[in-house]
Amino acid sequence: MNTIYLAVIIGGFTGIISHMLKNKKVLIFPKKRKNGVHLGFIADFLVGSAAAVFTITYLLPDSNDWKTVVGIAILAGMSAENILLYRELSTERAKVEGLDNIQKRLTN
Repeated sequence: MNTIYLAVIIGGFTGIISHMLKNKKVLIFPKKRKNGVHLGFIADFLVGSAAAVFTITYLLPDSNDWKTVVGIAILAGMSAENILLYRELSTERAKVEGLDNIQKRLTN
């Protein structure tokens, strides 16, 4: 059970660090918006923690070596953030392509 707590903490901090790298060293705090709530850095903490716990639980079910747990938790948190970043980039690319198509239609 201690390995799960360690994975939550390490994965969460990995998520926060990647959040700060993604947002130019600024923590974005949770905000209420008209269409819901934006969790800000808490979302990255939760994603990193969940990925680390999932990875530790399924890859190392009986591990008591804290160095291995820390290493895998860091890798899992970084991997989860990379997946989210890729998804965000795909969304931005689709928006740019849509704007380019609109621009081409307007110029023709």
